[in-house]
Amino acid sequence: MTGMPSGPADWPGPIFLAIGNSVAPVMSADYEAWHGIEHVPERLTMPGFLAAKRYVRGRGAAARYLTLYDLDAAEALETSEYLHLLANPTPETLRMRPAMGAFSRFVYRETSRAGRGFGRYLAGVTWQGRGEEAVPSAALTDLAGRSGVLSVRTGVTLTARPHPAFPATQDASAAHGIALLSGIDREALLALLRGAFASRIPGSTGLTAFIYELIAAY
Repeated sequence: MTGMPSGPADWPGPIFLAIGNSVAPVMSADYEAWHGIEHVPERLTMPGFLAAKRYVRGRGAAARYLTLYDLDAAEALETSEYLHLLANPTPETLRMRPAMGAFSRFVYRETSRAGRGFGRYLAGVTWQGRGEEAVPSAALTDLAGRSGVLSVRTGVTLTARPHPAFPATQDASAAHGIALLSGIDREALLALLRGAFASRIPGSTGLTAFIYELIAAY
């Protein structure tokens, strides 16, 4: 239903962490076992980590992964427990890190949400811009309930400490907005990305669109 707040099973936190990466194809099976069975569950033992969803787009050498973590506050990334975890990786984490490429890591403050539930596909758009005005919330959240869209979430980047094992990917001078649509119909979501979705972000620059398929939810 359009305008209904998301429930705990959808987007439970006001802050979300988005991590993107590729993986060497020869390591893909090992990566799936490690990331899905060890790594994400391990993160969810940390204070303030509420839920996670894993996504993929493409196959083989072109595969790119996206992991979304819901947090109860940005401070969840600064707790002594989490910093200790980053500084003391498991043996399997140490083995997998060199196989990961195209690493990106952004922290977002949620600015609006609508709809309920999450589907097999996640469509998204990011665009350059600073501040609350960079996120035209009402123009995007009313897409919930259309074309198989179950829920919509928008956000804006927060400055965050970089991951100690990977190059920094966030520049405070290049803050951006994001909108995520969770839905059940890939072709309908693609049509939105090519038409109504992007057209509702007037005057934006650096527009990037993507679509992922759900692997697992925790």
